[in-house]
Amino acid sequence: MPADGRPASVFAVLAGLSRIAGAPTRAALAGVGFALVGAALTRAFDIAAQRRAAAAQAQASRLRDLDETRRLAYAILNARRSRDGVIIATLVNALAHHGLAADPNVAAEHVASVLNAPGLAPESEQWLRQQIDRITAELDQ
Repeated sequence: MPADGRPASVFAVLAGLSRIAGAPTRAALAGVGFALVGAALTRAFDIAAQRRAAAAQAQASRLRDLDETRRLAYAILNARRSRDGVIIATLVNALAHHGLAADPNVAAEHVASVLNAPGLAPESEQWLRQQIDRITAELDQ
């Protein structure tokens, strides 16, 4: 029997023993009923606590993802002599799929421009800085 049913089964056994010992049927049934209600309420509280914990864990995970994305954006801005396609792809993926909903094609164009044409793509640099500011604003909430 699962751990959730143990309190109810203990009370049911006690109610059965009290019946054998001569307790009225109504009192024994009331005892069993209260035990079942108590077990159900305990389980409902446990489920609610598990859901809150899962939501908190998901939020913490999302914040870690945003922080990683922001670090990659800074790396692109600061590693201009690199022509590394992996870092471009990693940042585009993070911008598109970590809850920021950036268009992957637009992100790839801007990120590649910043990386491959240092100082020659001010609009792309501005776009990337806006993404960093967006992430920072969300992390600071």
